[in-house]
Amino acid sequence: MPSARAVLAATLAAGIGCAPVAKTVTTTAVVQSAPEVAAIPLPTAPPPQSGIVRHTPQDVPKLEPSAKPVIAPEAIVAEVERAHAAGLAWAIANQRPDGNWGTFATQRSYEIYLDTQASHRAFQAATTALVTWGLLDPSRTDACAAAAFERGLAVLEKRGAPGKASGNTFYDVWAHTYLMELGVAVVADPRLAPHADAWRRIVQGEVDRSRTDQGTEGGWGYYDFNFTGVHPSGQQSTSFNTAAMILALEAAKSMGATVPQGEIADGARAVLRMQLPSGAFAYGTYAELTPRADYNKVSGSSGRLQVCNLALHSLGLGGVTTETLLRGIEHLRDTHHYLEIGRGRVRPHEAFYRNSGYYYYYGHFYAARVLAACPASARRAELARWLASVMIHDQNPDGSWFDYPLYGYGKAYATGYGLLTLQVLRPLVAQATTP
Repeated sequence: MPSARAVLAATLAAGIGCAPVAKTVTTTAVVQSAPEVAAIPLPTAPPPQSGIVRHTPQDVPKLEPSAKPVIAPEAIVAEVERAHAAGLAWAIANQRPDGNWGTFATQRSYEIYLDTQASHRAFQAATTALVTWGLLDPSRTDACAAAAFERGLAVLEKRGAPGKASGNTFYDVWAHTYLMELGVAVVADPRLAPHADAWRRIVQGEVDRSRTDQGTEGGWGYYDFNFTGVHPSGQQSTSFNTAAMILALEAAKSMGATVPQGEIADGARAVLRMQLPSGAFAYGTYAELTPRADYNKVSGSSGRLQVCNLALHSLGLGGVTTETLLRGIEHLRDTHHYLEIGRGRVRPHEAFYRNSGYYYYYGHFYAARVLAACPASARRAELARWLASVMIHDQNPDGSWFDYPLYGYGKAYATGYGLLTLQVLRPLVAQATTP
């Protein structure tokens, strides 16, 4: 189980015809149970159409979390497009006037451990990078998305690199990871050539910073309560932060960034030490010697193991084959109710198997990327349709997604993940339904 301090502190994670940028952003109300996560009463649904089942508020408590119906093959493509359009509209309407997404404002009395205001700068940079990344694809065809995307790029380009809150708290690991991923995507898009030089510099700066923030055992995390120094001691690196950073570094390397020798290999060794025979991964380096702890079991790891499998597979390590990747997604599907029970809960890790809401959509995003890394097959098609159905059923009536009340960032970062997840799944479900 995460350390006592970590349990209390865990997180993460206009154009023609456009709606005006929102003047204020309403944070999500506190919710206590998974069926009520939307925080807004569901409207009375019309009769089911196109193979998708809508549920009235009276129906929701009767529906087991794992029993969300999988949308019919003939309807899934249209439903993905509808959900993506609704999420896109929410993202555009809720961009702040300065170009960012999310705010430090909160509507609850209990919040996670912050340490200093630098944590807010880290949360906002990571959130804005995620949503901006999610707008890149629709910006090709949607003028409103293009305008919001440009504002997001502009604010990130002029922002200094997020730093540590202190020697023992560094949520900036999320910002470094997604600034790299966004930067690589920008440089790869010929339309964005005017931004390319700026983002090459940003990506290289993030790579350099990642080596400084790398723990002595090769991993990355967001706490180091045992020691305070320039480099983290490695006592509290997490498997999932380390894996996500490896993927970001691999992407930066493919873009042409100079990655310090041994950095990726050091990170991979840390993930390999946390790989368990069950298919799960230990939560962090401090937990690798307690494999039978609830949070290290498959039911407590299914939202985090996807990114670990993906990172090791990308490096050809750990014996992670296509079969391993698909079995990992099946672990997520078969134990999804345990992860879902934690969605929207105020206190992290209070749910069964110590699951926490903040890695709910994180896990679904990397699950989609895992499926994209697998060859086309009937098995992959079935899992892609299941995952897309979960994302569609989970979407709030206002078009957003939400999994954890992190100050005023929860809806924004989850919606960023939601857009990206559907963009990855879109060709997979389309291919699965093509005769």
